[in-house]
Amino acid sequence: EQTVLLANQIVQEGKRLEAMSKKLMELTVLKHQDFQMRRVSAKAFLTSVYDTVFPAMEGEHIRFIARIQEGRLCIEPDLKLEPDLMKTVCINLLDNARKAIDSDDGQVILSGKALEDGYEISVEDNGQGIPASELSKISDAFYMVDKAQARGRGGAGLGLALCKEIVEIHHSELKFRSRPGEGTCVRFVIKEAEDRDVC
Repeated sequence: EQTVLLANQIVQEGKRLEAMSKKLMELTVLKHQDFQMRRVSAKAFLTSVYDTVFPAMEGEHIRFIARIQEGRLCIEPDLKLEPDLMKTVCINLLDNARKAIDSDDGQVILSGKALEDGYEISVEDNGQGIPASELSKISDAFYMVDKAQARGRGGAGLGLALCKEIVEIHHSELKFRSRPGEGTCVRFVIKEAEDRDVC
């Protein structure tokens, strides 16, 4: 029985190291590659993200809400982004929100909102929250607020570092707001594509 237990731990640690290696490779590639930005419908993009993550939220009985607004010109906005990379950011942020939930009334909100200078995407949860002293460090590579819990869930402290790099490629930045015991909100602004028809 002990052999099986130890073998399982080795397998899980191997998977964690494999995931860490892939993320390190992604970080390296991101720094040495130019990406082609495309026009993408905000509604279609965020709906796709929602549909991808919904089964994991439902499996843990977390209330998962999507709030997607129109653009400033009364029409659905087109965003200027690299879809695969930005989807990686959104899914990672939502996965972090899911892991932060530690109660039976867990809730995660994925929002899209038009601003004067672009379109804001945010992920908000009512989970454990993050101490103020940790907020400035959480997007550093290998940094984990709760190391034991993160490793137990297969974390390596690279997810937010990868998100930060991708968002910076899109000329934006991750902004965090959090309080222990109340939850966390992460947001960033993406430029809307130009040359749209006014309604």
